[in-house]
Amino acid sequence: AIWSCTLHAYDDPHCWQKVRQGQMLQQWCKLCPNVWIYGYNYQMLVSGLTPLPETRKLARDFPLLHKWGVIGFLDETRNVWAECGIASRYVRAQLEWDAEADVEAILQDFYARWYGAAAEPMRAFYDAIEDAIETSPLHGHEDRVMPYVYSPKLLRTLEPLLEQAERRADSDRARQHVHADRLILEHLRAYMAMQDAEQQSQFADAARHAERMMALRRELHATNPFYIWYDEERYHSGIWYWGVEDRKRWYLDLADRMAGKTGELIARLPEDALFRTDPYDAGIAEQWYAGEGREADWRPISTTKPFYLQGYEDAEGLPYVGSVWYRMRVDVPESAAGRKIMLYAPTVETEAWCWVNGQYAGHRPYREAYVRPAEAEFDVSQAVRPGQTNLIAIRVSTGLSLAAAAGGLQSRLFLYAPRG
Repeated sequence: AIWSCTLHAYDDPHCWQKVRQGQMLQQWCKLCPNVWIYGYNYQMLVSGLTPLPETRKLARDFPLLHKWGVIGFLDETRNVWAECGIASRYVRAQLEWDAEADVEAILQDFYARWYGAAAEPMRAFYDAIEDAIETSPLHGHEDRVMPYVYSPKLLRTLEPLLEQAERRADSDRARQHVHADRLILEHLRAYMAMQDAEQQSQFADAARHAERMMALRRELHATNPFYIWYDEERYHSGIWYWGVEDRKRWYLDLADRMAGKTGELIARLPEDALFRTDPYDAGIAEQWYAGEGREADWRPISTTKPFYLQGYEDAEGLPYVGSVWYRMRVDVPESAAGRKIMLYAPTVETEAWCWVNGQYAGHRPYREAYVRPAEAEFDVSQAVRPGQTNLIAIRVSTGLSLAAAAGGLQSRLFLYAPRG
């Protein structure tokens, strides 16, 4: 179950992962009368600790689990209430005692008691986040999918709702609770800005947004330590892998490679590429890397989000699995002549091969799709033609796991010249 989607309900026909997990649970319940579920974190295993309320999912899942014959739960999860939402933890506790409890009545009571006169806009605030989660075509259990679940539209929806709640809060207690949600929203805003900067290879900006996230965590922790921890020490913070501090260190390293400390930026590759699936692995034999074949067989695609979100996922959420190709053209200045030139792809899932102007430049071995950083770096010094437009071809294998949902390239590539 660790690979299964944590965003959707068992009866969501658009989420094959949860439907499949539900089918397996039903089979176990038929075989054994004493099925307990050991829950290994109910939100994102790898997480930016952004808000992931799940009251609707819980309201759909628990009656099904009870019907199938599950008799109990052993829950292991991090104690970060800003991520799961206080309402979600409260609803889960109620449903674990009574799977048929009236979730709507529980929520109405919670919001009235927690927010007072600000209950209505705060309920709408968290409902808007649940709308984004519930309707998302993404499936997964790591926050690598979350930049595509959240959206600028969602942020624009949340801001006026929170402003309304801030105006309505009519007691010190309610104002304190709404202020915590203000910090949670600003933390989400910084997270989205960090992810956008990463995708655009603006790494100095990404590092600044990461630092902003940590500053907001310190302020939220001071409000109440149960919301979030102020650092990312592995156990008590709930961050076991690829935390925001890890990302910040990576961003600063890449910024140095581009800004003169350890290297110099030569060129950013375009955000859009030509793209083609290769289900029969014909591309190498047919020399797609050399620009051969009809351009009509390729279609434009963004290199900053998973390819499967751009028309390569079916109605149940099953992504294409196999080889895919990207082709991009980039102008390399004459000043790059005689220098060592590296091609850097910040995020590639899961295995990659590179050609420049038809010349093979290297292979990045397989890594699991969740592993971060997932960079691919190639020495292209002998293949690049300074003063000309250069053809870059990247072949990516998604691996064989449908559940891993490997997304190919997920950030802009760049050329740089190392110093020293």
